[in-house]
Amino acid sequence: MSDGLKQRIIGALVLGALGLILLPLALDFTDPKKVDRSSLIPPAPNIVATEIVVAKRPDEVKDAADVVLAFDVSKLQPVQENDTSYQGLDQLGLPQRWYLQVGSYEEQASANKLKQTLLAKQYKVFLKSVKINKKVFHRVYIGPKISRRSAIADKNDIDTLLTTDSIILKYVP
Repeated sequence: MSDGLKQRIIGALVLGALGLILLPLALDFTDPKKVDRSSLIPPAPNIVATEIVVAKRPDEVKDAADVVLAFDVSKLQPVQENDTSYQGLDQLGLPQRWYLQVGSYEEQASANKLKQTLLAKQYKVFLKSVKINKKVFHRVYIGPKISRRSAIADKNDIDTLLTTDSIILKYVP
């Protein structure tokens, strides 16, 4: 027997032995029709439905008459430079309120146009008519704010947006 033939036979035996060892590791000879029916999903929890109780207005709370006080512009005064209060309670024990007067117009259409512009920018806007020297002015306000700092921040944003000089007002009871 020649050396080349011996090497071929030994190589074939080595490859066969490797095939017998590695082939079962690479292929899965289990039954493909067998399905694992065990589940790792936990059973459904027992949920007890709770009844939601609708909140009722306490008898001590009046109807919407108190809301009018939030929009009473007759008691608004410009903020003084020496006023150091930025938040807190006023003399009546209510939160201090800050407003921003954005514009004052003789024509209501102009005031409504500004109101719609500010509403589109997500500001809380309202209009009030004021009679000064037998003329009616329609003023556009933003507020109320419970912090002077937020009123100042809104003033800066509004002034750059509209190129105007708005006025910060404080509610004084």
